[in-house]
Amino acid sequence: MPVAMERSADGNPLAITVEVGGEAVKARVWRVDVGRTPLYLLDSNVKGNSARAREITSTLYGGDRDMRIRQEILLGVGGVRALKALGIEATVFHMNEGTPPS
Repeated sequence: MPVAMERSADGNPLAITVEVGGEAVKARVWRVDVGRTPLYLLDSNVKGNSARAREITSTLYGGDRDMRIRQEILLGVGGVRALKALGIEATVFHMNEGTPPS
């Protein structure tokens, strides 16, 4: 699968920042081409983030309730910010209705 790190106009890796649990969490934006459809992913395993912030995107839907909420904040708010940074004006959003951990 072709995976590429998105870059800003100045050539630097494209990243967004979201406040999660009182901490500024930086996430890089990656693009995966799935046929003709681009899929954008966020990666919080970024230099400068705390160990707690780096683990947010390590395993999707893993961990306890706290982890799940941190993931939803980063992927929800961060996803909108990433699309905006990419110049994409979304008109429809899918809210994942996964079952919360017990």
